[in-house]
Amino acid sequence: MWKKIIDKDLIVIEPKVKNKKELFEGMVNHVYEHDHLRNKKQFLKALFDREDVSNTELIPEIALPHARSESVVDLFVSIIIIKDGIDYENPQMGDAKIIFFFGCDEIHHKEYLRLLAKSNRILKNEEFRDKLIKCKKPGEVIDLLDEYDDEYEKEEEDSNQLMIFTLNDPSSITEVMNAMVEVGITNASVVEASSMARKLAYELPIFAGLSYMARGKSQQSNLILAHLENKNVVKNLVNILKDQGIDLNKKGVGFIQTIKVENIYGDFEEDIEL
Repeated sequence: MWKKIIDKDLIVIEPKVKNKKELFEGMVNHVYEHDHLRNKKQFLKALFDREDVSNTELIPEIALPHARSESVVDLFVSIIIIKDGIDYENPQMGDAKIIFFFGCDEIHHKEYLRLLAKSNRILKNEEFRDKLIKCKKPGEVIDLLDEYDDEYEKEEEDSNQLMIFTLNDPSSITEVMNAMVEVGITNASVVEASSMARKLAYELPIFAGLSYMARGKSQQSNLILAHLENKNVVKNLVNILKDQGIDLNKKGVGFIQTIKVENIYGDFEEDIEL
């Protein structure tokens, strides 16, 4: 994914900025000078409007400012490293030291969502962050991104599938949904459910003793239904989840089934505004 999007000229190490406002203004000018924007003022406004919704320093010392606007020429990501950090107006998260700065046009919305999700995941990896903050040249950043890239190969032929994902631990739903977006699944329906085993353990008197075996586990689960255009997506999803400690090979975590889809009526994609 990175190889298709990353522009070496948009990797900036130790820019001379003192705060969030200077960062935004400086980076918008920089991106504009490298022909990724049509209108600086319009995109800058979109950035600040997004920040007004919620601060984008979502991980301590890591910020992911982003905006979708018709002023953007093409999907881009700019990476900024400031070892001493700057005030990002989010005291709970501390000064921002690593900034992944995104812009999206009106066409590449799905790729934009995937890029945000992928960045969010790898930036939670302490080893990756430690290596990134030590980079001194843009080329080192690109090499590091390639090292952590795990893109799957697409099927050449059409392989529409229905994915049925039973997740037994609802507390993992955030990580699961982020991983799904990263592999390109943005059309899922998430249903609150309860497995037969837990119904037996908690609700049927004759099997009530089983509740001791289920103690500490949620009575609820999630059922996720999604359309897939590529069956290899599931393999990549399973691998990403395993890296985050959600190993579907372990008993009781959950499981995924896929079913070949013969016919589709209507548009299965739903536009998501961020």
